[in-house]
Amino acid sequence: ARCAPSFIRASRIAHRTSRASVFMGVSLTTTTRVAAATTTTTRVATTRRLRTMVVRRAGGDADGAVVAPGTRTVVDDASKTMGALVRARSAEAIASRGVFSIALAGGSLVKALASVKDYADVDFTKWRVFWVDERCVPHDDDESNYGGAMKALFNDVNVPKSQLYAIDETLCETNAGAAAGCAKAYEDALKALTPDVIGVNDQGLPVFDLLLLGFGPDGHICSLFPDHELLSVTEGWILPITDSPKPPPERITFSLPVVNAAREKVFVASGEGKAEMTAIILEHAPLDGSIPAALVTGDVTWIIDQAGASRLKK
Repeated sequence: ARCAPSFIRASRIAHRTSRASVFMGVSLTTTTRVAAATTTTTRVATTRRLRTMVVRRAGGDADGAVVAPGTRTVVDDASKTMGALVRARSAEAIASRGVFSIALAGGSLVKALASVKDYADVDFTKWRVFWVDERCVPHDDDESNYGGAMKALFNDVNVPKSQLYAIDETLCETNAGAAAGCAKAYEDALKALTPDVIGVNDQGLPVFDLLLLGFGPDGHICSLFPDHELLSVTEGWILPITDSPKPPPERITFSLPVVNAAREKVFVASGEGKAEMTAIILEHAPLDGSIPAALVTGDVTWIIDQAGASRLKK
């Protein structure tokens, strides 16, 4: 049994939904823009709107170089570049705080993350690993983000099992409608780790060192979908969703304020299938909730391969 704890035409997104949610709140409208910086990257700054200049990198020794936080870089090998970034951020966090807190999305992103295994100097024993969203299914289910990450990376590295913070799969043995219980249990587990493992900001939100975010063809992030009421929720760290437009319908997800509170958010856009939405997010950035990825603020780092950058303006 399963329960839940994951173009717009010329100017609008075609996929819109109207769904009910038990959560209400004030919409979040802060966004980012990208201001030109050096000859190889563009620096992201908080402002009214996301605007960027595209700087392409030819690849070669650029791939695998460490990308600065809040920048956008186009490379030949996004996986290699992401591995180098995660290695660097891990070392910085461990040197500063003795621990590295990282939260992951599912899908192809964790397969790209597997390149971090190439580095022998990564201290995986200091990692604390979380998931930005999860389907409430057993860990061995093909739909499990935790299960996918274990197969792609964590079965092969020495992160202690106790430091992999998966949902309690026993809560998924109940009938449909247990999303709220899954979300509460996960939020309680996170709160028990503050402030030593996960920092807390002045607003009382958890501050993860790094979020690795995917985005769907509709621009959704985590399990925050276009035009969904959960986008405006300002209370709570972990939210239940019972009407996901993608199966399974019941899941848990980080709230948008929790996403934005992280020290750094990394998007990886790899392949032609990501090209159209990448261009929409970076060059149009609608702020009406039709594309949740456009609402991510702060230090937002983009790693884009050549195919993923093919729709960006020259």
